[in-house]
Amino acid sequence: MKAGPDILIIFLTASVFLILLFIVAIFLPRLLKKEETKTESAEINTVVNAFRALGDEIKSLKEQLVIKERLAALGEVSAGIAHEFRNPIGVIAGYTKLLLKSLDENDRRREIVQGILNEIEDMNRVMEELLKFSRSEPIKKIDINLTKSIKDVIQSMGDSADKIDFSLLDDVSIKGDETLLKQAIKNLVHNAIDAGDSVWIDVEKGVSLNKKGVFIVVRDNGAGIPVNDVDRIFMPFYTTKDKGSGIGLALVQKIVTEHGGNISVESREGEGSTFRVFLPIE
Repeated sequence: MKAGPDILIIFLTASVFLILLFIVAIFLPRLLKKEETKTESAEINTVVNAFRALGDEIKSLKEQLVIKERLAALGEVSAGIAHEFRNPIGVIAGYTKLLLKSLDENDRRREIVQGILNEIEDMNRVMEELLKFSRSEPIKKIDINLTKSIKDVIQSMGDSADKIDFSLLDDVSIKGDETLLKQAIKNLVHNAIDAGDSVWIDVEKGVSLNKKGVFIVVRDNGAGIPVNDVDRIFMPFYTTKDKGSGIGLALVQKIVTEHGGNISVESREGEGSTFRVFLPIE
């Protein structure tokens, strides 16, 4: 673990402590001198609420720092794994294709060899996901039309687009890397389609960690996520799918975090899941 986040956490904690001392210094003398009145009760509530709000903000900031550190470390590991495996996989694929060409069209062994090639292609897709996850190029933020970006993603889904309900007519503009955000939205929508037979997408304005922004909400009517799995779904390589790589949601979290946002999920078994992506408006 690098020292940077720890120092930042200490700095934030010290800053909040000084703010709290300042608040106490202002309100405590007044609370001691005055009789208990409705006004004093309101002041006490103000102080208590300030403590709670600052405590929640420190907790959220600490969680975001931990997530960034974890994603950075796992990104380095993913890059190493991908590079180590891609070369031998390429060699195996090359020899397998030569073997396939050498077999007669009616040779039953062609089906076996083709099966090997199909598995190699699946492995290559996993390697590509690992490389996407490991990349850490600077975010190139530009003004983008979020509404249009979501519609572009839906159109790219082919026949599955019929399962998606997105009726927002107003244009919503934010700053961000359009390519990466489209990738994140596509991963969320793919997961929702795999989970159920209907998907709803919405965009809402809101506030998170004292930042104004927009929420991209992706909801499905699938089987939902078991309670024990909710806290693990954003962990790289964790998946409940038979052929899943476990990279999709981890990549979404990384992209959203790099944009200064956050992602959360609400799910009940038998009732589907709702993912909420918050992106700040700069």
